[in-house]
Amino acid sequence: MADDQNQKVYCGNAKIIKTQYGELTRISLSADDVQKMQDNLDNGWINIVVKERRSPSPSGLTHYLEVDTWKPTGDREGGGASSDRPAPENTNNNVDEISAEDLPF
Repeated sequence: MADDQNQKVYCGNAKIIKTQYGELTRISLSADDVQKMQDNLDNGWINIVVKERRSPSPSGLTHYLEVDTWKPTGDREGGGASSDRPAPENTNNNVDEISAEDLPF
Protein backbone atom coordinates (compact mmCIF):
# COMPACT_ATOMS: atom_id res chain seq x y z
CA MET A 1 0.00 0.00 0.00
CA ALA A 2 2.83 2.39 0.82
CA ASP A 3 4.28 1.82 -2.65
CA ASP A 4 1.02 2.98 -4.22
CA GLN A 5 1.21 6.28 -2.34
CA ASN A 6 4.83 6.87 -3.36
CA GLN A 7 4.20 6.24 -7.05
CA LYS A 8 3.87 9.54 -8.88
CA VAL A 9 1.00 10.02 -11.32
CA TYR A 10 1.61 12.74 -13.91
CA CYS A 11 -1.26 14.20 -15.86
CA GLY A 12 -1.14 17.11 -18.24
CA ASN A 13 1.01 20.14 -18.84
CA ALA A 14 0.70 23.85 -18.30
CA LYS A 15 2.10 27.00 -19.78
CA ILE A 16 2.15 30.55 -18.46
CA ILE A 17 0.87 32.90 -21.15
CA LYS A 18 0.93 36.68 -21.05
CA THR A 19 -2.19 38.58 -22.04
CA GLN A 20 -3.23 42.19 -21.91
CA TYR A 21 -5.00 41.27 -18.65
CA GLY A 22 -1.96 39.70 -16.99
CA GLU A 23 -0.50 36.23 -16.83
CA LEU A 24 -2.74 33.19 -17.24
CA THR A 25 -2.00 29.50 -16.84
CA ARG A 26 -3.13 27.37 -19.76
CA ILE A 27 -3.56 23.71 -18.73
CA SER A 28 -3.67 20.93 -21.31
CA LEU A 29 -5.04 17.45 -20.58
CA SER A 30 -5.24 14.50 -22.97
CA ALA A 31 -7.88 11.76 -22.78
CA ASP A 32 -5.26 9.54 -21.12
CA ASP A 33 -4.61 12.26 -18.52
CA VAL A 34 -8.32 12.47 -17.72
CA GLN A 35 -8.44 8.68 -17.33
CA LYS A 36 -5.47 8.79 -14.93
CA MET A 37 -7.33 11.38 -12.86
CA GLN A 38 -10.52 9.29 -12.84
CA ASP A 39 -8.52 6.28 -11.68
CA ASN A 40 -7.41 8.32 -8.65
CA LEU A 41 -10.78 9.77 -7.64
CA ASP A 42 -11.41 9.57 -3.91
CA ASN A 43 -14.89 10.41 -2.65
CA GLY A 44 -15.59 12.27 -5.90
CA TRP A 45 -12.55 14.55 -5.54
CA ILE A 46 -9.05 14.62 -6.93
CA ASN A 47 -6.18 16.86 -5.89
CA ILE A 48 -3.77 18.06 -8.56
CA VAL A 49 -0.47 19.82 -7.85
CA VAL A 50 0.90 22.22 -10.47
CA LYS A 51 4.69 22.15 -10.42
CA GLU A 52 7.15 24.37 -12.25
CA ARG A 53 9.58 22.71 -14.65
CA ARG A 54 13.29 23.29 -14.13
CA SER A 55 13.44 24.73 -17.63
CA PRO A 56 10.76 25.23 -20.30
CA SER A 57 10.24 22.40 -22.77
CA PRO A 58 11.03 22.93 -26.47
CA SER A 59 7.33 23.69 -27.04
CA GLY A 60 7.35 26.32 -24.25
CA LEU A 61 5.63 24.33 -21.50
CA THR A 62 6.62 25.79 -18.13
CA HIS A 63 4.70 23.58 -15.67
CA TYR A 64 3.47 20.01 -15.25
CA LEU A 65 0.65 18.47 -13.24
CA GLU A 66 0.88 15.67 -10.71
CA VAL A 67 -1.96 13.84 -8.97
CA ASP A 68 -1.69 14.18 -5.20
CA THR A 69 -2.05 10.53 -4.14
CA TRP A 70 -1.53 11.13 -0.41
CA LYS A 71 -4.14 9.50 1.79
CA PRO A 72 -4.28 9.38 5.59
CA THR A 73 -3.32 6.08 7.19
CA GLY A 74 -4.70 4.40 10.28
CA ASP A 75 -7.96 4.95 12.06
CA ARG A 76 -9.05 7.67 14.45
CA GLU A 77 -10.11 5.48 17.38
CA GLY A 78 -8.97 6.73 20.74
CA GLY A 79 -9.26 10.37 19.74
CA GLY A 80 -5.80 10.61 18.17
CA ALA A 81 -5.19 11.63 14.59
CA SER A 82 -2.99 9.20 12.72
CA SER A 83 -1.31 10.32 9.51
CA ASP A 84 2.00 10.38 7.69
CA ARG A 85 2.16 14.17 7.91
CA PRO A 86 3.50 15.75 11.10
CA ALA A 87 1.10 17.70 13.27
CA PRO A 88 1.61 21.46 13.13
CA GLU A 89 3.47 22.91 16.07
CA ASN A 90 1.66 25.38 18.28
CA THR A 91 4.35 27.97 18.87
CA ASN A 92 2.01 30.55 20.37
CA ASN A 93 0.94 29.01 23.69
CA ASN A 94 0.40 32.36 25.44
CA VAL A 95 -2.15 33.82 23.04
CA ASP A 96 -4.68 36.25 24.46
CA GLU A 97 -8.21 36.12 23.12
CA ILE A 98 -8.88 38.45 20.21
CA SER A 99 -11.86 40.74 20.46
CA ALA A 100 -13.71 42.56 17.69
CA GLU A 101 -11.90 45.79 18.62
CA ASP A 102 -8.55 44.14 17.75
CA LEU A 103 -9.53 43.48 14.13
CA PRO A 104 -8.31 46.00 11.52
CA PHE A 105 -11.60 45.98 9.58
